Amino acid sequence: MPRKFHKMPGLPDVIDDPKIQELMSHYYATSNHDSDHEGFADMFTADGEYSMNDRKAKGREEIISLRKGLWSHIPTRDHTPHQIYTHGRDQLQLMARGDIKYKHHMGHETSSEWAAYYQLKMDENGEPKFRKIHIIAVSDSMFDKARVG
Repeated sequence: MPRKFHKMPGLPDVIDDPKIQELMSHYYATSNHDSDHEGFADMFTADGEYSMNDRKAKGREEIISLRKGLWSHIPTRDHTPHQIYTHGRDQLQLMARGDIKYKHHMGHETSSEWAAYYQLKMDENGEPKFRKIHIIAVSDSMFDKARVG
């Protein structure tokens, strides 16, 4: 499984911890591949939380289950983070924004803009893990529906 993400945006100078930089790069690389659900869950603390819009998971097994469910509907994804920055006084709370392109089972493609909040925690070995990730994704079709109504 790839650990480096080839489209990582430049991280601001305040995100200078190489372990956090590596975790974020590994996260985005893994987010574009459906083959490593367990490896994805390994990036979280034992009580980690992962949510996307109204879908929520807590703990390793729920995170794996949610991730498998997300991949069952959309087999190909291409994340492009455009900005990652700190939220708070340290590097353990991050915010990001970007876009994602989806290729669906029937062959059509869609895209979304997203924003994410990441709360990290250093484990007993001094390695960063995700304590919480919350993603909000908004597709163009959601905007179209809002304009109609």
